[in-house]
Amino acid sequence: MRKVLVISLLAVTAALASASAALADDPLATIKADIAKLQSDVQTKHDTVVADAAKVQSDAASLTGSSDPKSARATVKADVQKLTSDWRSLVAVCLADRAQLRNDIAAARSSGAGGHGEISSLVAEANATIRATNLDMRAAVARAHAAVIAMRASFRRAGLPAPSVPTPTAPASS
Repeated sequence: MRKVLVISLLAVTAALASASAALADDPLATIKADIAKLQSDVQTKHDTVVADAAKVQSDAASLTGSSDPKSARATVKADVQKLTSDWRSLVAVCLADRAQLRNDIAAARSSGAGGHGEISSLVAEANATIRATNLDMRAAVARAHAAVIAMRASFRRAGLPAPSVPTPTAPASS
């Protein structure tokens, strides 16, 4: 059993080495792989931040009109902190992907690959997709922000002190 495991690990390692060598030979393939990784990471960031923003929005909406500002503050504050920490950790990954893409584009251009605007068109298409994804994410955060403001206003209307909670702000694009 152990020999089978070792042999399968060696086969996987050899396959990965040959795939990375093939990518190193073709700068356009490397750029396409970088773009695919960046788009995947941006989509992961989008999905996570939208889910966190939806949680903030639903919690703020459910706490609208309640009579306990302390529990409202604790709940919304925890949700906003999770949204912020998730966004910050995932944007760092996306920025690293962008830096790698820039390096690979520079290397491809210096080697003369990607003539006839092929690199530019790949990057322009990826940027359009990423921009649309980020706009959708920002809209979800804006809806959560509005829900928190509405919750605070409901406390004021009821004559209670409005909980001082951080409101989520739209994160910067990556």
